[in-house]
Amino acid sequence: MKSLRTIITAGAVLAALAFPAVGRADDKGKDQDKDNKVVADAIVVYFGAPQPQGAPAAITHLLLPDDVTIHKGQAVNFVVNGGGHGIAIHQVSKNTTRDDIAADLCQGGVNDADRLGRSLVCNGAIVTGVDAIIGTQNLAYEITDGKNDLVIDVPQNVANNNPRVDDIQHSHRLLGTSGRAVGDATLPGANPAGAFLTGSAPPATPGNRINVMFLKTGRYLVICMNRGHSLNDHMFGFVNVVGDDDDDK
Repeated sequence: MKSLRTIITAGAVLAALAFPAVGRADDKGKDQDKDNKVVADAIVVYFGAPQPQGAPAAITHLLLPDDVTIHKGQAVNFVVNGGGHGIAIHQVSKNTTRDDIAADLCQGGVNDADRLGRSLVCNGAIVTGVDAIIGTQNLAYEITDGKNDLVIDVPQNVANNNPRVDDIQHSHRLLGTSGRAVGDATLPGANPAGAFLTGSAPPATPGNRINVMFLKTGRYLVICMNRGHSLNDHMFGFVNVVGDDDDDK
């Protein structure tokens, strides 16, 4: 269901962001144990454009780099920049491309790289649907991988009952920093709007740094749990984990 939520616009403004698409961890000179696990410093991925960030905010909602390769047993250090971010990591099929994920999100602009153009039609002010939903991020989305398997089900957000991109049912989720609490829904901590991470702020205020070690080979989708950032602004990327074995999908 790749195009059910396609929103077409004419004359979209192209904002080309020349960021590197692929990064690879260098294991030269690193010690390896008998299981071929790399003992190395974590590769850095910026979760949100580094400071100082530009405007509008939609053009800063990205991962840099947005596709990295590491060895099994190595870690990625996600450096959070700007506000309102939550990090979710889901395993996807090995053949999953950026286009596979982008096709399931709000559509706008000339192409996936046209963040400014897309922000004109995918934003929190647009009224859509027979229910007059305010904000394209509050519509229902189904995010599928390269095998067309459902990875993340994002129900329609009505009365703030589904405020996060938060699904642990349809795929293996390695991390979710800002989802709903598990347990008695009447407890204060069970609020579905889990708190977002603290990001860096200008001129030099540091933000959260989330270090994640990947112990299983495969391809992993890293996506923001903020509905507006991921569904409207396409804030996601990938981590590829390689090793001698092949235990990915």
